[in-house]
Amino acid sequence: MNTKTDVTRSDTKQSLELAIKRIQEGVPKIVPVGRKMSIAAVAKEAGVSNATIHNRYPDIAEKIRKLVSGGYVEQLEAKRGSLKECQGKLTQARKEIEQLKSDLSRSQSINLRLVKENELLRSRQ
Repeated sequence: MNTKTDVTRSDTKQSLELAIKRIQEGVPKIVPVGRKMSIAAVAKEAGVSNATIHNRYPDIAEKIRKLVSGGYVEQLEAKRGSLKECQGKLTQARKEIEQLKSDLSRSQSINLRLVKENELLRSRQ
């Protein structure tokens, strides 16, 4: 390769890196704010084609894939944490319900016994 091509490749790579950073930070210049990280989004932000990233900058393509999958992994772990927390609360609520059912049954039994005693005492008068 000649020097001009090396400079152009270097400029393009730097442009891609900056595009990734802008999208990550939520301050892109070209793509809409809030657009998810993807090779297409980075390519559009950097002003190159998707094929350019795939064919000439496989390291950049891999970096983008890791960023995308890393976000999903973090979301998945957060969801798993929430799910475990909810399952713990559900288990605790079920135990409480069983305890309340037991208490209600005991209270109904005591109430029935007291009603019978009341009837017995009234009948003696």
